[in-house]
Amino acid sequence: MTVKIDVDGVIRDIITAMCKIYNNKFGGKLCPDDIDDYDINTNFSEIPNRTGMTPVDYFFREHADLIFEYVSQPFEGVKEAIDELRNNGHKVVIVTWQFNLDNIMHTLRFLDVHGIRYDDICFTKDKWMIKGDYLIDDNPEFIMDKRDKSKKIIVDTPYNRNVSKKYKRVNSLKDAIVYIINNNREENKEAA
Repeated sequence: MTVKIDVDGVIRDIITAMCKIYNNKFGGKLCPDDIDDYDINTNFSEIPNRTGMTPVDYFFREHADLIFEYVSQPFEGVKEAIDELRNNGHKVVIVTWQFNLDNIMHTLRFLDVHGIRYDDICFTKDKWMIKGDYLIDDNPEFIMDKRDKSKKIIVDTPYNRNVSKKYKRVNSLKDAIVYIINNNREENKEAA
């Protein structure tokens, strides 16, 4: 079985990093629970007022090294969960969209530094084009994309709570992988 796994919001916690950088620079008090829209331009209001940049440019161009490599951390248990999935004979394909080439390089270094192993990696906004049995993502756009025939698992965040209940919702990548492994065992029992 092939499992497609997103990076930001699933493997790597960039929201906490963005809040930390924003609060330190602008004296804010944002926390990850305050980020209730996937479009970060709606949540970090002081950035355009004080820098003239959009939040996307501020975080993903101006401070990409901090966001993607130095301040962000993997969510708890991600490495072990991915290793367990691979040890159970499943293929892990990292499928992530990154803003530019620098962010791709930061992401590759992040995965390497934190020992996160995978079988393949694709940097694309067209995640539906990558074949897989499951897609684990936090972005509502990718979860609701009807072109993607993968079974969808959404990692719960405040910015995706409006997504239909028809998709499997979990609290973490670890929970998603436990679900996949258990579901696969049940399917194999039924087929035997």
